[in-house]
Formats: sequence, structure tokens, C-alpha cells
Amino acid sequence: MSPRPESAGGAPAGAGAAPGRDAPVRTVGRLAPTPSGHLHLGNALAFGAAWLAVRMEGGRLLLRIEDLDRGRSRAEVAAAQRADLRWLGVDWDHETPPQSTRAYPVDGLPSYRCDCSRRQRLAGACRCAEVPRATGRLCFRCPRVPVAFTDELQGPQCFTPDHDPTLLQRDGSAAYPLAVVVDDHRDGVNQVVRGADLLAATAEQRCIGAALGIAAPRTLHVPVLLGPDGRKLSKSHGSTELRALRERGWTPAAIWARLLPVLGLPPVDLAAVRPEDWAARAARPGPVAVDDLADWDAPPGAVAAPSG
Repeated sequence: MSPRPESAGGAPAGAGAAPGRDAPVRTVGRLAPTPSGHLHLGNALAFGAAWLAVRMEGGRLLLRIEDLDRGRSRAEVAAAQRADLRWLGVDWDHETPPQSTRAYPVDGLPSYRCDCSRRQRLAGACRCAEVPRATGRLCFRCPRVPVAFTDELQGPQCFTPDHDPTLLQRDGSAAYPLAVVVDDHRDGVNQVVRGADLLAATAEQRCIGAALGIAAPRTLHVPVLLGPDGRKLSKSHGSTELRALRERGWTPAAIWARLLPVLGLPPVDLAAVRPEDWAARAARPGPVAVDDLADWDAPPGAVAAPSG
């Protein structure tokens, strides 16, 4: 299996004139929101980092709506996410077809069927890898070997996968671990920016990519932002949604002035970050409590200049 990158014009996304043997590879990144909830500060941090990582290298940024969960994905939320990104100053060069319109062949992948419940799997009671079932979700036989890589923000990493990720759901629809690997390849994406909570998943996805003969993209994992309850920010933390902040008087510049220091950048607007700032970035150790960055329930005040 060798999925081709796609673009609206029929050529591979991110493709241009055929490069010479020694020509540098153009950076292609992506914004990949899931339209089941409105964007919040954690999404803004990751998408802002993705925008900077591409723009600082003169690359190309794609927008891909990851609507695999058709029961929870909503077109009006996807539209609101596009509007929020534009409001933040995060633009993109091309929008790919959404995942719900794409096919995900699994030919040649080592796999087996599993009909166990989540509880059985978490309890270690699943034996489907040894005695595969006739029906159920399709699982990837992930090799139990160390997977080492260097993240461009978190540094050297090494994980040994400890479970078999799902390729296809019980209804035959693609699962995220398969879709993200295939889509990044066919969209020409060679740089992935996302939250540090997905570092371990990177190892599993690299194993899937290796089984498909796909080169692994560069990665940059940003610190995770925690809500007031100590959990990772999600749509359940409504007060940190961008639309709620906008209603309370927050501007994009004020938001970036609080978020960019998490990446080791000056407290400035996104477009004001200089290449030398990006090159010298040093992210805070994560996770980071969002309430330590500002009083988000109040209108923004002045941001103190960094000391030194």
C-alpha cells in the first residue's frame, strides 16, 4: 500500500516542481482539528506552534478536518473552528478533504480481529492476538520493540509499545492511529505538531508507518495545558474556549502574550515572533496549569515584560 498525497488540483499536497537531488525538502505541516467541540486554549497553543514551525521555515500549512467520529462531528463546529483559527491569525494554505470522505485500506498490515470490551482489554484479559476472532475491531500487531526518535521540542524519546492500536472500528470505519498515519503521508505532511500527551502514541504510529513503508515525519510536541480541575484541557472546560474568551474581551494578541511563553517565546502577538526567537525557544516543562498563565475569567490586563 502506498497512499498518494492529495490536493484539490489533483497533484500531491505540498508538491511543486520536481526538486533536484540536493534540493532541500520543503516543510509541510498541518492543522488537524476534530469538529466535536469548540477550540480552547490548549488547541490554540498547539495550532500556534504548528503555524510558527511552518512559517519560520517558509513551508506550507494544511488544514485537515479530522471527522472520523461521524456521530459526534458537526459541520457547524468545523465552520466555527475555521473562524476561530482565522481570528487567532492562524492561516493555512490549503484544506484537504476531510477524513470522513477518505478510504483507508489495510492491505498487508499485520492485524487480527478482537471482540473484547474495553474493560477486558484494560484488565489484560484479552487473548485475541493469540486466538483471533471472526468479527470485531481490527487491531494492528504492534512490535514490542523500543522506538527511539528526537522530538524538536521535547528532545530524545524512546517508547516500547505495550498494546495493539485499533486500525478499523467494529463497523469497519477507520480508527485514528491508522487514519493519521495514512493521511499525513498522502497529504505530504513531514512535520507534525501536537500535545505532549501523544508522545507515546507517536511510537505506535511510527510502527504502523514502518509496516506501510511510510517515512516518519518530524515531530514537535508542545506542553499540555491543564484546567482548574488538574485535567487536560478539553471541551468540558468551557471557560477556556476561544469563543468564551472573545466574549469576555480577550483579543488574539492578549491570548498569544500569555500562551507563547509556554513555548519559551516572548510574550508577543503570534505574527511578531522572529526567526531568532523561534530558534532559541525552550518550552516550559509540562504540563502547565492554564490558571497560572492568566485570570482567564476576567478581561485581559497588561503583561509584564520578561525579566533579564
